[in-house]
Amino acid sequence: MDFFLLMDILNQIKNITLFQGVSRDKLQSLTAQAKYRKFKAGEMVIGEEDPIRFFYVVIFGQLKLYRSSAEGKEQTLQLLGPGDPFGLCTAFATDSFPASAMAIVESTVLLIPGTVMEAAAMQEPVLLLNIVQILSQRLKNSMELIESLALKELPGRLASFLRHSLPSGDAVAKNAAIELSISQRELSKILGATPEALSRTLRKMANDGILSTSGRVITILDQKALELLAEGE
Repeated sequence: MDFFLLMDILNQIKNITLFQGVSRDKLQSLTAQAKYRKFKAGEMVIGEEDPIRFFYVVIFGQLKLYRSSAEGKEQTLQLLGPGDPFGLCTAFATDSFPASAMAIVESTVLLIPGTVMEAAAMQEPVLLLNIVQILSQRLKNSMELIESLALKELPGRLASFLRHSLPSGDAVAKNAAIELSISQRELSKILGATPEALSRTLRKMANDGILSTSGRVITILDQKALELLAEGE
């Protein structure tokens, strides 16, 4: 890897959660042994059942993790942006990836060989602690997703998504705006709905005075009503 590219990547990853507390020398060693790949929008990074030998870290762009049914129905599990790692447990524990990862926009990803990460974790225990913390948070998020899909109707699922997407400090702000980084079609896959059903729900919530939409910007007009919907009331 080119020296200047190596230094640029090192500066980008040193502050992300996965590598916090890891020595600069170890980070430089990890980066030097990694691969740096670019993916076009819509290009698969790794598919379900594919053998996995790497830890992945998004450097630029946005990816989605998703599962597909035999009938072709797709459920988005998580959106990943710059600094987000994935493949954390599979490189250690299993031979295949449990989901598919695809670039939503043009993206770059750092691929660190599993054997390299394993050796680094033996020398830098803080790396293992960081992995456990990230996996614990993702387990919590997954449980919330399962609860939402199983127990809430689409308006409640959408309200929950919007509530969690509010910028920090805007949870009680009037007319707080949320700029989606994804299309409504991609949002529908997160919510387990069809694009048509999502459009109808957005229109109804707009007619009820809960929100307004303009392109990818959703403005919350009635915070209390949004909270009630998110709680299933």
